[in-house]
Amino acid sequence: MNEIDYKILVDYISQKIGIDGNLYKERPFKRRLMVRMRATGKKTFLEYLQFLKSDGEEIDKLKETLTINVTRFFRNRETFDFLERFVFPEVINKKERIRILSVGCSTGEEVYSLNIIMKRLSLKRELNYEIVGIDVDEDAVKKAHIGMYRDYSLMELKEEEKKKYFKKIGDYYYLDESLKQNVYFKIVNIKEENILFTLGKFDFIICRNVLIYFSKEFQEKIFYVFYDLLLPEGILVLGKVEILTGNVKKLYKPINVKERVFKKN
Repeated sequence: MNEIDYKILVDYISQKIGIDGNLYKERPFKRRLMVRMRATGKKTFLEYLQFLKSDGEEIDKLKETLTINVTRFFRNRETFDFLERFVFPEVINKKERIRILSVGCSTGEEVYSLNIIMKRLSLKRELNYEIVGIDVDEDAVKKAHIGMYRDYSLMELKEEEKKKYFKKIGDYYYLDESLKQNVYFKIVNIKEENILFTLGKFDFIICRNVLIYFSKEFQEKIFYVFYDLLLPEGILVLGKVEILTGNVKKLYKPINVKERVFKKN
């Protein structure tokens, strides 16, 4: 396929959706583009670009495809267990107020999982905290606000957690309103550094399975941004397949390499 047409298409998508394909790894980005091209019967990037300009609904469908994320409560439970047992208590003992940022929060499962942990820790002592979830996908953020989920999202929850925090009505589980306390969601594109810095400083930044879609150059850049967003000795948590490389390794000290937990140097 014509690479010039591909670049023109990527630039158009960036203007219309705010998702800059040049910052993403090319293969996975193209793969997601091809999903919509096959669905619409378009064989070339130029054909799809022309269709994208003429069909008002296709932009929304493309955005959903580009931002789709597989997520569930307590995904990779062992990471959450490590944070709850060892990391959160240590930070809580030193701080009067805790701020947590969930990057690429999607429909809210990670944010609410973190809040379940904080509520458990609140039983031992009163906590002053807030959890901020950010995502570029407006529809996903709306769903996070609503707090309505299917069985798959709850597959890693313990039975007592389901009973305490969810009510099943028909095919859906509805989140208990108590879990929405201390939680805030915002529509933010992580490539917009100026917007990120308006969020303030954080004790924890959780950014799991987000950066794998971005180029190495952007990953290195955003690790510097995270460093500036973290308070002294702040904690960065990455996904299992994400690593610190190059110059950014000196910015963070590993706490648990297996669970991808790092402390700001």
